Amino acid sequence: MKLNKIFLGCAAAMALASCVNEDFSKSAGKDSGRLEVGVETLEPMKTRAGEYTVTNFPVTIYEADGTTKVQSYETVSAMPAQILLPTGNYVLEAHTPGVMERIMNAPYYKGTETSEIKKDVTTQSTITCKMANTSVTVHYDQDFLDLFTSWTITFDDGKDNAVSFTNENGNSPATLYWDLGNGVEKLTVNFRGVNKDGTVTAKNELTKSQATETYDGQSINFAGGDAVVVNFTPVEATTGYVTVGITANIFGTNAESVPAIVEIVDNGTFTPDEGGEEPGPGPQPGDDDAITLTLPAPITFAKNNAPTDLSLGDVHIAAEKGIKSLMVTAESTSQDMVTSLEAVGAGYGLDFINAGVEVVGNTSLVEFFKSLGKNLSVPTEGDTSYDFPVGNFFSLLQVMLGTHKFHLIATDMEGNTKNGEVVITVN
Repeated sequence: MKLNKIFLGCAAAMALASCVNEDFSKSAGKDSGRLEVGVETLEPMKTRAGEYTVTNFPVTIYEADGTTKVQSYETVSAMPAQILLPTGNYVLEAHTPGVMERIMNAPYYKGTETSEIKKDVTTQSTITCKMANTSVTVHYDQDFLDLFTSWTITFDDGKDNAVSFTNENGNSPATLYWDLGNGVEKLTVNFRGVNKDGTVTAKNELTKSQATETYDGQSINFAGGDAVVVNFTPVEATTGYVTVGITANIFGTNAESVPAIVEIVDNGTFTPDEGGEEPGPGPQPGDDDAITLTLPAPITFAKNNAPTDLSLGDVHIAAEKGIKSLMVTAESTSQDMVTSLEAVGAGYGLDFINAGVEVVGNTSLVEFFKSLGKNLSVPTEGDTSYDFPVGNFFSLLQVMLGTHKFHLIATDMEGNTKNGEVVITVN
């Protein structure tokens, strides 16, 4: 760990503070003492992106109850070298300027310290500000970038509080700083990527037990100052199918490597650790014409002004050999949309976010659309054509600013697949 520390000392400022605070003390009619305040940050050694100075940190002095404010300063640099206070106990607080948000682009530090002021005694107190959020970083190797055309990586803390990285964030996305709150024992990493042959997904769980070093304390829960670095690389299984390997370094240490535990290939999910059977062959050259997937152009509309023509969102599927499966997953830059989809998963068993929803023969999907006041028919296995009405989501989306994507994978009775996506932006 590295301490970044500033102590204030200036003879002129001390003299000025003495005059001002002596007047305060006499008017209060109490015994008094002097307080010198230092502020420092405790930085995670391997996640530190730069020097975090404390000169702009606001400082507040409270009475012993921690809520009654005695004095406050906009910045450390604006504080006098000595502060004259009535004798008694105090709570000192300093933090990064502003309020810590759920997701930030920089670390947020905060610290408190207790101090006792005695009559005619100068007390030195140091506030150590510790990082209050958790950093999350992803890395892609060149093979990964060469293989995948699009991807979504979601970190889920199990409390409806997720962060995501997509190909739209670039090949070297910036580190995010995540306020996890309390009681998070594990993080679930969900990967979904699209290449020229189809879709690959992987899933894994990360825990603090995989770390060999912690930022502060030995709690089993993730906490402020923890750092999670996850690396993604394509792996070719012995069957010839491409999967994804996930390895994780936690807290910037050489933590235990975590292998991918779920493999999904073009025509289904394959989980070797659970004894599943290997999937059959994926799409063969020349089979692309066996299925057609007609998609609408990207759709953009203003908030609360959704198109009245719902057919603008129709996806048309035609399969001369018959439709076997139509899987639909959704992603969104709107947290409200993600929360709504999670509620749909809990209420109707329709997991649009992770596993995806099978449309063929799905009566639960019919009931969900009925709850939106929409009628929906779903195809039966073997049907040669079907229109999936993404436009039925317009009324739900029109109050949620952001970009919403619906990924579709159609499979026919012979295992041929075709995939695509519908993009809807509300601004």
